[in-house]
Amino acid sequence: MLRTLVANQPEYAGWTPSRICLYYMQTVDVGSLRVSERDPQKAPMLGVWTLSATEGPGTTAQDVVLRLFTNSGRLERAAEVSGLDLRKVESEVRTIPNENDPTAPPVGVRRSIRIGKTTLTWEGRQVDDSTKANGAVAVTWRADSKRRGPMTARLALTPEWTKGMAGSLRVEGKDDFAAAVKASPIRFVGPAVMGGGGELAFGR
Repeated sequence: MLRTLVANQPEYAGWTPSRICLYYMQTVDVGSLRVSERDPQKAPMLGVWTLSATEGPGTTAQDVVLRLFTNSGRLERAAEVSGLDLRKVESEVRTIPNENDPTAPPVGVRRSIRIGKTTLTWEGRQVDDSTKANGAVAVTWRADSKRRGPMTARLALTPEWTKGMAGSLRVEGKDDFAAAVKASPIRFVGPAVMGGGGELAFGR
């Protein structure tokens, strides 16, 4: 897809693919600390903005964390113990009511996150059909710490289901983060992975 895009629109040849992932969890354990919330609209969230980069010619590309953020002050404080640069942001989740029939189920959900001077808003819904998840999902990144230099982070999820997502992403803001996301020629959302559990581990 990217090769075709660059061939037809050379102005995007210098574009670097990046990814913004949001993980909403019912319960999070950080050492002896447990953060739990049964209300989906108040669920603890971990967000990661990464880009693919190499350390030099001939090296393998890896995901590098540009921003690591959460909606939980308790998780932010727990991360400080290990020197992890996890920042608290403003986050809101709301259902979108059916305007034609207020008694009907919501038609979708609106998720908004304010990072610095940038607001990301996704409005949409999950598709009706679920697919049984096929094995674990594992992601590895390089992330900065506040005290001890770069760290390696590994996220391992064992979801029960996956669902496609239909909707739109809106980016509002004028800082560097907004400019980078707005410059993307492709904005792809989904799929959602649900249920099960997982572990996020940081080390050297």
